[in-house]
Amino acid sequence: MHRILERQLKKIFKNEFPFSPEQKVFLKIVSDTYDNYDQDRELLEHSFDLSSKEFIELNNKVVRLLGELKIEKEGVEQKVIERTGELNQKVNELDTSNQLLTQRKEELMLVNERLRELDKVKTEFISVAAHQLRTPLSAIKWTLSLLLEEDSKNLTPEQRSLIMKGYESNERIINLVNKMLIVTRIESGKAQYTFSLIHIEDLIDSVLIDFVGQSHVRNMKLEFEKSSAQLPYINIDSEKIREVLQNLIENALSYTQNGGRIALKAVLENNMVKVSVEDNGIGIPEHQQSSIFNKFFRADNAIKTQTDGSGLGLFIVKNIIEKHGGKIWFESILDKGTTFYFTLPLADTVAISST
Repeated sequence: MHRILERQLKKIFKNEFPFSPEQKVFLKIVSDTYDNYDQDRELLEHSFDLSSKEFIELNNKVVRLLGELKIEKEGVEQKVIERTGELNQKVNELDTSNQLLTQRKEELMLVNERLRELDKVKTEFISVAAHQLRTPLSAIKWTLSLLLEEDSKNLTPEQRSLIMKGYESNERIINLVNKMLIVTRIESGKAQYTFSLIHIEDLIDSVLIDFVGQSHVRNMKLEFEKSSAQLPYINIDSEKIREVLQNLIENALSYTQNGGRIALKAVLENNMVKVSVEDNGIGIPEHQQSSIFNKFFRADNAIKTQTDGSGLGLFIVKNIIEKHGGKIWFESILDKGTTFYFTLPLADTVAISST
């Protein structure tokens, strides 16, 4: 019998238990109920004990994690403070750099303005000097030509050779002066153009006549491969395009050895007339090809030759072709040769300015 039930019965019946069998069965059932209650209570108490331990452990973990988060937060805040300081320093440095850049930009603008003024003065000086040089040089050329023609019978071979060298040197100076004048007109925007309709083949034939003697002396083939059908008219300044052809042919002759070959072609391509001047001369070094149209530029292998040059011809050629609405380019292999190409629009495809 359960102790609680037994204690209660003793208290009521004074340690006497006059119970019938049926009553004893009932008390037995009540006692078992008390036993079951004790078991349930013990289980419940055990469950509370376990829950308390788990809660304490969980609480400890939470406290520990909060502590770690606090430390990590403080570290992040410190890093933010450090990075903010570094960023502020960079911003200050950038502000200082921007101020210096603005100052340098203003100084550079002043220098550029001064350079433009000096370039203008230089262009005007070259123009005046070139004009002043042309008159005496032309007089010298005329005098030397008279000596060669009228007094040729009275000249010894040595004298004739000296006069001829003087004539050729004077001719080179005149050509240089003329190119300098052309350059000054280009840079000042004062170059005048007069356009008319022509066939490019006729102009090329006319220009080649001027080089027949020189090519013959040097045993060089100077050929013009014409198109099977006559090309359409083009609207050009014939004197300016003559200057282009002369410069390209002169370069080809100058940088091709005796016995070499120079070939000109003119074809219709993409509604343009394309002219090419091909030689099998010294070629242009690949690392210098991008500078070939720059004013006064001469490639290293060209300088090493005995040929004189000003470095102005291709600069002039490029400006003339572009003024006509065309393009110029080249292909070159060192020690194999160079081919220059330029295009000119057909007469009915472009409106050309006369200035």
